[in-house]
Amino acid sequence: MQNILITGASSGIGREVAKRLAARNLSLALTGRSIEKLEALNLPATLLPADLTTPGAAESVVNASVEALGGLDVVIHCAGIGLIKSAAETTDAEFTHVLNTNTCATFFMAREACRVMALNKKGLFITLPGILGKAPMRNASAYVASKYAVTGMLKCFAQEYQRSGIRFSLLHLGGVDTPFWDSISMAVQREKMIPVSTAADLVLQAFDAPPHLVLSEIVMQPESHQLL
Repeated sequence: MQNILITGASSGIGREVAKRLAARNLSLALTGRSIEKLEALNLPATLLPADLTTPGAAESVVNASVEALGGLDVVIHCAGIGLIKSAAETTDAEFTHVLNTNTCATFFMAREACRVMALNKKGLFITLPGILGKAPMRNASAYVASKYAVTGMLKCFAQEYQRSGIRFSLLHLGGVDTPFWDSISMAVQREKMIPVSTAADLVLQAFDAPPHLVLSEIVMQPESHQLL
């Protein structure tokens, strides 16, 4: 049985993926900031509430997952935040917060998970830089910076661990209809976004790839926003 850690499991894509993998009776550890939201999932899983930007939090979550599950084979890293704001209006604190949450926490989680998985010469790390980890968008410079960094950073990890049996999957998805948009004043057509169920399908496609194969990158966008 595979031992799986899902971050950002209390909402959005992480929540949907957690529900689907729990239905397969897999061994799960789930993390998110809110223990109340994790408990509300009512899934058979180890719950590890944590703020992954806190020093030592990623190491603690990985170690607790290994102890509770008996090992760690897969990390599905969905935790992150967004910011739609012009560069001129973005404060120092906002820029730092976005980079800490999206880039630094991803680095810490990948570093600690790979240390464990490399010992067993196998593993899978899936994360979602989104389309803004591949293409710029105005009024999103801080967010784009954080996601471009994730893309480049994990491609470096893939090179460093290519002889350790660890595979890395990057999902570059366009707008996904998650609660992220609930607090965004930007005019969007949510009915034309990628449904959370479709995003979860792609995560599971990467998860289900045979161990000698890796779904390295996926790009999916709403038709009206596709890259040229």
